[in-house]
Amino acid sequence: MGCIVKKVNDIRLNRQFVETDDEEEADQLLSSLVKVYRKIVFDAVESQKRNQPDTVVDTDAITNDTFLKALEKRKHIGEPEKLVGWLVTAAKNLTIDKIRRADTQTRRLPTTPLDRFFVSEREALYDALIRAETDIARTEAYRYREEQLLRLLTYMDKDREIVVLARDERLNPAQIAERVGSTAKAVQKRQERLIKWTNPVMQHLDALIDCLLDEKDRNIMEWYFLDQQSFSEIKEALGIPRSTVEETVKRVIKDWKKAAKDNPADPVSAMVKKEK
Repeated sequence: MGCIVKKVNDIRLNRQFVETDDEEEADQLLSSLVKVYRKIVFDAVESQKRNQPDTVVDTDAITNDTFLKALEKRKHIGEPEKLVGWLVTAAKNLTIDKIRRADTQTRRLPTTPLDRFFVSEREALYDALIRAETDIARTEAYRYREEQLLRLLTYMDKDREIVVLARDERLNPAQIAERVGSTAKAVQKRQERLIKWTNPVMQHLDALIDCLLDEKDRNIMEWYFLDQQSFSEIKEALGIPRSTVEETVKRVIKDWKKAAKDNPADPVSAMVKKEK
């Protein structure tokens, strides 16, 4: 494919596209770009797909998305000579993202609202019986969601402790209160506050990640929540300081929490307004 890229590279067209400030002209030039480079982009997607033959990915859709992304980011592409390489890289990255999301989706079908952890003693016994009868695949899916839920509480040590005690030891509020040196009423109030914001976030987690305008923020939150990578792993993968990863996770979770409180039925809309 390298030979094709060298042979088909209309520098004049590229320059017009990346330098124009006229949106209407940019749309027209995009149509020309699609005619010239569609096969190169299409082949890049197909090449990346061959690494994951069992994953269903729509090559045409990703090819179209690549050109739309180029239209959106054209001012950041830089030199016209680099446009073709930019398109190929963008196509491959979009394909990898689609493959990862498709794979992740198969592993997180159940939702895991926080209130399923907070139960009475009788409910705890019944829940234990139900969980024992759950098939392995579903149990793994629940574990995946539970881990995402705990990651929401990364910087909330007291809340995280209460959730872990409820999840791992099936303790009721009175029992948790004895462990943490509090009262049953205070623990129950804390649980209610947690449920109020974590349930909406968990139910809309993918969309909350997708609506982040900053690509760096999206990448970090995808790696942290969807791929469940550690801070150190994300640092290495993205080539950024660990402190940046930690700051981003803390900031975005704080924004999600506020969005869920402002609009529990649709926290995504609240986040979109904030991002604008």
